[in-house]
Amino acid sequence: MLAHDELPDTVDVAIVGGGIMGTSSCFFLSEKTDLTVLLVEKNSIANGSTGDSSAIIRHHYGPTEIYSKMALWSHEFYREFEARTGEPVAYEPSPLLRLGIEGDSSGEYAMDGYETLSSLDIPVSRLEREALVEEYPMLSPLESDFGVSDETAAYSDAADAAAGFSRAAQNRGAIVRTGVTVADIGVDDGEVTEIQTDHGTVETDTLIVTAGPWTAQLMETVDVDIPLTHSREQILLLEPPEEFLDTYPEGMPTTSPPGADWYVREDFGDGILIATHHSANDPDPNTYRKKPDEEVKLRLIDELADFCPELEDAKLRGQYCGIYSNTPDYDFVIDQVGPDGCYVGCGFSGHGFKHGPAVGRIVSDLVRDGHTDLVDAQYFSLDRFKGDGKGHGNPEESA
Repeated sequence: MLAHDELPDTVDVAIVGGGIMGTSSCFFLSEKTDLTVLLVEKNSIANGSTGDSSAIIRHHYGPTEIYSKMALWSHEFYREFEARTGEPVAYEPSPLLRLGIEGDSSGEYAMDGYETLSSLDIPVSRLEREALVEEYPMLSPLESDFGVSDETAAYSDAADAAAGFSRAAQNRGAIVRTGVTVADIGVDDGEVTEIQTDHGTVETDTLIVTAGPWTAQLMETVDVDIPLTHSREQILLLEPPEEFLDTYPEGMPTTSPPGADWYVREDFGDGILIATHHSANDPDPNTYRKKPDEEVKLRLIDELADFCPELEDAKLRGQYCGIYSNTPDYDFVIDQVGPDGCYVGCGFSGHGFKHGPAVGRIVSDLVRDGHTDLVDAQYFSLDRFKGDGKGHGNPEESA
């Protein structure tokens, strides 16, 4: 990727945003078409939400089959990432454990996901309380009645994947420019004509906006209202005691207590990652505080120690914050919107990375063919917010 080279005068497709969605879209368009594709990113590749992602790869989404299908397709791509792109990517298997209480919404949701994954032949199992304690003794004392194990779940490095997509796209002829800010979208007679940047104007009749928390702001310049709010999520990286690593060489699952506003997973280098999920705030993505709040940090460490007592003495080895871009229903927006030739991918609501390859494939299909056969993309239409603005309704626990 080149930060200082001049921009081309004209391209077939311009992509704004160099996170996992923009770079994935760039890759698939470069792989499957002869179009001239330009990706511009105002900072560096994966500088925004992608770089702060915990990069969990899972399939359990309760009853929402479309996400399980997309996650499976994307997971298969991540497994074959180097063979498909020519670029390596970090990847570590780690089962996801969905804990449930009988007669509670957590139990219902866990079993909905069990049935969905079973119907799709995705490896899944139900562990009763006794089996849970035996399989995951580090989680004792356990207050859940059972758990559903998404057995082939994993985690990766989102910045690694975005950089890999970017390099692979360039190797297939795409142009990637970092340090370029898009200020406006040119439109004539209802059609996209250009992007106006701080490094000059580029003519194009096809635009893809995958700019994370800045997507809605840019789309306002063409009178498109995308109902996004943001949440500042706080992430801690912990170093477990040596005794924990010696006692549990197989590690712990990606999981969360029922009803908690945080989750925990293993991290590379024998680490532990704990992070908030859908915090109640709406920060400015340009000015949000990058360091976790002291009171939140202490609460997370205390609650993790209650959930996994042998991590009580874990040491803090890193901390940062990242931004979710949330729709009212926590479902994605992947659609052709506003002027002809304008497409958006946004509102991934904290569960975007695991779907990155599928989103790139869907966007490239829409640009190339006007439709996709991967899933029913109408589910992600912006029009669902017309009327009461609620879209598919209150967000499920899946998000």
